[in-house]
Amino acid sequence: MAVDWLPDQLPEDVDAERALLATCCAPGSEKDAADIVFQLHEDDFVHPAHRAVFKSLRALIEARLEVNALTLKDVLDQDDALGKVGGFPGLVELLSAEEVGRPQILAELLRRKRKLRDLIRIGAGLARQAASEEAPPETLIEQSAQDLFRLSQGDQRARGLEHIAAVEAAAMPALLDRLEGRGSTGLRLGFPKLDHLTQGLQPGNLVILAARPGVGKTALALNWLLRSAMISGAHGAFFSLEMSAEEVFNRLLSTKAQVNMKEVQAGDFDGRVQAKLLQARDELLELPMFINDMASITVPQITAMVDRHLSTSNQKLDLLIIDYLQLLSSPDSSRAAKQNEAVRIGEISRGLKLLAKDRRIPVVVLSQLNREVEHRTGNRPQLSDLRDSGALEQDADVVMFIHRRTNPGPAGDEPEREAELIISKHRNGPTGSIPLYFEGEFATYRELERRSDSGY
Repeated sequence: MAVDWLPDQLPEDVDAERALLATCCAPGSEKDAADIVFQLHEDDFVHPAHRAVFKSLRALIEARLEVNALTLKDVLDQDDALGKVGGFPGLVELLSAEEVGRPQILAELLRRKRKLRDLIRIGAGLARQAASEEAPPETLIEQSAQDLFRLSQGDQRARGLEHIAAVEAAAMPALLDRLEGRGSTGLRLGFPKLDHLTQGLQPGNLVILAARPGVGKTALALNWLLRSAMISGAHGAFFSLEMSAEEVFNRLLSTKAQVNMKEVQAGDFDGRVQAKLLQARDELLELPMFINDMASITVPQITAMVDRHLSTSNQKLDLLIIDYLQLLSSPDSSRAAKQNEAVRIGEISRGLKLLAKDRRIPVVVLSQLNREVEHRTGNRPQLSDLRDSGALEQDADVVMFIHRRTNPGPAGDEPEREAELIISKHRNGPTGSIPLYFEGEFATYRELERRSDSGY
């Protein structure tokens, strides 16, 4: 039995479409037309003739040419679309519709109708795919969550110029808080010098934390996750593409209890250590930290999980950490996935920046360095050492490097415990260097007291 996935009539208002086009194409309406055209899209029109005329109208306005029946006819001719409006007589008849005094109202009406059509299509598509079992339910849920989130964000293209008073209302309270010593909007990570230099991780920022393998970038990121949760109750999510969730938990437990997990795993511990572990476990369970350990995951999948989390009652996210960038997969449908690695990483980098910006969450992404750093005297990293660095350097708001000198050892070169956190890019603040000390047995970084290059 056939199933009708779509209703016979979708929400539309053809008369409003025609009246809006007639108004925008009338003599002397260039200013109103330009404002309307850049708020709308072809998808906001249902009738094929109206879509064709709107496309031609937009082309004329973008080229700053006069809009009238003859210039519209010329553009329609060039696009082989004049037949869609019934030739020149049909165009003249369409433009003869009654004009309105407030075309903005019609524009809002058409956007509302289009949103309703989009909702119906999302729901119908989900029902059809679920009924035919085209994909696993988890995939369908993630896809639908992304579609609904994009729809819920409203029309960014409809947002025009904002008066400075509107911007001030959003920006000034946070600035006054900082001027009056009430802190900043940034997320404090529990490293005083770092928090002072950055004023905390800012909502919407993409932060790259890079280092060579074995230096301890995962440990530092987990320290940030743990301390921000303990200090301010920050809700943090950790996406681990390399370690299992159990390994991540053991790292956090070792840091919280200050217990050497290698000794525990070897069975070399006593009742005192066990008591410390159990107490640390109980304290960890009270913290708002979330872990995902999917080994093959894409930015759209991460985005869908974040949206699903945010849509849950009373849930929020203050920090998102991904370990690490080069292990992220690209969707099969992505054209970048079929090109070179630099293009692929560029697409991933842009997706992560949009995730941070659109959800107003600081996103920390761990990254490897290329091997050029190994051939430089002192092995001190710099921005060009980021693997496929062009897109990363461009998209990131903050770029940090962990630098630890190495000494020869029986198993090869071993990093020293003393380390340096180098802030090489800070879009909205100073750069500098912060001395750290790494206690590998506890997976813990601590700040040292000596002064940094920035005087902290």
